[in-house]
Amino acid sequence: MTFARPTTKQLRERIGALMRTRFPGADVNLRQSPGRALVELIAASTDEDLSFLDWMVGQLFPFSADTPYLERWAAAKGLARKAAAAGAGTVTLTGTPGFVAPSGAVLQTRAGLAVRLPAAVVLGEAGSVTAAATAVDGGAAGNLVSGTALTFVETPAGFADSGMVAATFAGGADAESDADLRLRTLRVFAQPSFGGNRNDWENAALQVPGVTRIFSAPATPTPGAVTLYPLFDALHENGIPAGTDAFYRPTTGIGAGAGDQLVVLESILSLRPICASVFVVALIPTPLDVRISGLQPDSATVRAAIAGEFTRMLFRRATPGGAISRSWIAEAVSRAAGEDSHDLDLPAGDTTIAAGHIAVPGDITYV
Repeated sequence: MTFARPTTKQLRERIGALMRTRFPGADVNLRQSPGRALVELIAASTDEDLSFLDWMVGQLFPFSADTPYLERWAAAKGLARKAAAAGAGTVTLTGTPGFVAPSGAVLQTRAGLAVRLPAAVVLGEAGSVTAAATAVDGGAAGNLVSGTALTFVETPAGFADSGMVAATFAGGADAESDADLRLRTLRVFAQPSFGGNRNDWENAALQVPGVTRIFSAPATPTPGAVTLYPLFDALHENGIPAGTDAFYRPTTGIGAGAGDQLVVLESILSLRPICASVFVVALIPTPLDVRISGLQPDSATVRAAIAGEFTRMLFRRATPGGAISRSWIAEAVSRAAGEDSHDLDLPAGDTTIAAGHIAVPGDITYV
């Protein structure tokens, strides 16, 4: 039977009734009476105890636990919050041939984001060099795009004051939120390990900083192999990873890959079964266009709400090669705040998505 927590008023009434029963003639209704003060004191103390018990009940389950206890629930399953990860890429520097920039030299963007050279760099005969660099601080902001201007904090001798990002930085991710850690924890409780099954691969990939969704295909492209399709929704448009597809074969090792795909592959190699070949592949986005007529009321606010619900629906339901039901789209439009009625002209039926592709929001037109 559910416990109905009494209000403070109900506690005062119950304790006052007990006082009158135990001490005949006591008047706990007089504002300045000692009996009234004692009743108020006991009621307030009892209410505080009940508040603490309410909070403690929330910590008994991972789906309601606060941050410190959520991390303990996660640790019970071998999980830890993903720390902020620093992005890495390459930078182009110019100057006088033969001069050396020391290891640890720092450059920064106009916005103050700093990157560091992990090793000493020597300018080539052409007076330029492309060198590896890593963001000083972790976070998605460290994923600098190609062409971003950089300036030395302390310019080494023989080098120009400025440089630029050559290859877009990848791998930077913000620290994992409570919501994402909670989902991973609940997933591990609901899907225990059975020694290398699909859940194990997907749970391992979800531990990589920045990965928010993961899909897998067993025995693909060959028997004994597994293909993983990670998505980075907080970092990239539609979650599509930035980089080139990566793979590992037990006989040859890592054969190819760069960027996000390589980061995921290197992170899970230690967890793979000894004979497994692993492929980390970017899904190909397939834009899903929608045409709506007769929208009531037709306003910018309602249209924005429809776009948001459409995007969230695809986030929840889209899978690689999985068809998108027309009814899902109609439901998403109807869920939009402020929408009263509409006609869904396109798509006319369910939308088939090719293998290796995933549906993403396309254009929404109104007539």
